[in-house]
Amino acid sequence: MIKGIYHAAAGMIPRESQLEAISNNLANANTTAHKADRRLFRTTLDNRLLQGGPFGSPLTLPTELYYLQTNFEQGSLEKTDNPLDIAISGDGFFAVETDAGTFYTRDGNFKLNENNELVTNQGYRVLGESNPIQITGADVSVRETGEVIVDGSVADVLKVVDFEDRERLHRNGFGLFAPEADLPSQPAEGYRLMQGFVEKSNVNVIREMVQMIELNRIYEALQKSIIAQDETLKTAVNEIAR
Repeated sequence: MIKGIYHAAAGMIPRESQLEAISNNLANANTTAHKADRRLFRTTLDNRLLQGGPFGSPLTLPTELYYLQTNFEQGSLEKTDNPLDIAISGDGFFAVETDAGTFYTRDGNFKLNENNELVTNQGYRVLGESNPIQITGADVSVRETGEVIVDGSVADVLKVVDFEDRERLHRNGFGLFAPEADLPSQPAEGYRLMQGFVEKSNVNVIREMVQMIELNRIYEALQKSIIAQDETLKTAVNEIAR
C-alpha cells in the first residue's frame, strides 16, 4: 500500500514543479521581452528516486532530475514612439554592464541616467562596440544596423550579440541572461533594430492556461488516489487487525 502512495506522489511532484513554471510564465505575460520557460525532466520518477521515506524527511524533487528550457522565439513588437525604446527584430541580445559582469537581454526599454548614459530600467548600462553608450544631444535616432545617431553624428554602435547554444544561457533576473563560462558570444547576424518599439512577452496565455488546467486535473486525481489508499491502509490497520 505504501508503494502505491509513493507512486502517486512520484506523479504529483513533477506536475507541481511544472505548475510553478507555468505560473511564472503567466505572471510575466505582460513583461517586456519575457521568454517562456518549460520544466523538463531527464528521467521518469519512481519511489527509489524520491528523497525521504515513510518515516524520514518530506518528499522532495531532486534538482538534478529536471531542468528549465527557455523558449527564445521572438515576441511581437509593440510600437511606443519612445526614441529610447529599441527592439531587436530577429536573433540577438543587447549587452549590458552589471556589477557582476556583462549580461545579455532582449528588453530594449531603455532610458538615460544622470550621466546621460543609456541604461535599462534597473540602471544597467547598455554597451556599445567600445564603451557604455552616452547620449548628449536632443535629436536621437537608431539605425537598423545599430548606429546611434545623436544630433547628426554617430555616437556609438549598439552591441548586439548571439550565442551558438542558447540552452547554455541562464536566467539572472530582470530579463537578463548569463552564459556559461566557456560559452563565447559572437556578433549577431540577420537582425534589424526597430527604434520606437519594444518586444512583448512570447508567452501564449491560452496555451499556458490549458496546460495549467490539465496539470491541475491530473494532480487532483493523484491526490484523491493517495487519500483513497490512505483510507484503505487505515482500515486495514484499525479494523482488519482487530
